[in-house]
Amino acid sequence: MDNEELKKELDNLSKKSTVEELQKYIKDMIEVRKFRTSLLERMCLLTEEIGELAKEVRKTDNNLLIDENKEYSSSLENEITDVFICLMGMCEMLDIDIVQALKNKEEINFKREWK
Repeated sequence: MDNEELKKELDNLSKKSTVEELQKYIKDMIEVRKFRTSLLERMCLLTEEIGELAKEVRKTDNNLLIDENKEYSSSLENEITDVFICLMGMCEMLDIDIVQALKNKEEINFKREWK
């Protein structure tokens, strides 16, 4: 697969795309962009992206101080997407079906007593 084919795959994604389709796109994107890394590197990238997301969230709260002289070029939507891509990339690396993993985890949660 090349960048042009990847773009076509992206263009075919929609609000009705399945999680499996999203996972396949991210898997293909990782291959095309040669983002092959170790699990540790992916965890570090995820941690960085979570930090960037935290900074974006801070900017939404008027009670928190931010450097108003600094130009911020990102957005909350972009940072949430980066975190999602990192998580899905880790799922791809570990061959985790995130839908099944969610079901398995929720079965555990349903057995808990929530107060």
